[in-house]
Amino acid sequence: MPRVSRKQADQHRIEVIEAASRLIPERGIDGVSVPALMAQAGLTHGAFYGHFPSKDALVVAACDAAFEEKRKFYDDILSRHRGDGDAARQVFIKRYTRTSHRDERAEGCPMAALCGDVGREGRKGPIRAAFAAGVNSLLERMSSLLSRGKKKASREEVLTTASLLVGALVLSRATEGHPVSEEFLAAARKVLLED
Repeated sequence: MPRVSRKQADQHRIEVIEAASRLIPERGIDGVSVPALMAQAGLTHGAFYGHFPSKDALVVAACDAAFEEKRKFYDDILSRHRGDGDAARQVFIKRYTRTSHRDERAEGCPMAALCGDVGREGRKGPIRAAFAAGVNSLLERMSSLLSRGKKKASREEVLTTASLLVGALVLSRATEGHPVSEEFLAAARKVLLED
């Protein structure tokens, strides 16, 4: 079998990270095997260790990629509503509290998707550090997204709002199929938009 070029190898690594950044939030860290991740990227299981020393190393890279994707999404909302902080805030909150966001774990908020897995005892170390760095980077972006007029939201306001949004989303996902699931999202949306 011919060897792949450095350019092809780099592209394969990107494809594996992209697959992992979708599958891990959707199924959980332990819910995705290395062979499944590699198959999703269109590669063989044997190629994995040519790209990553361990599954944990891939989880760190996938975590970084998932948070980077959300930072771009937040930046896009901000750029479309440049100068109108209230409009950006409303769009952000409405999008976050949609049932489609609840249902799209793979493309949704990495804070909500990964917090349960990362909070487990065995996840101390690089995975938790990558998650915490990603959370902090989103919180920094949220200070502009949650502004009122031209005034950026304070760190305390951002932490409170993030806690409410992530909590509502996690509880909504955990109760999906029961009427209370949508109530969590509606209540968070109402409180934050009427505030």
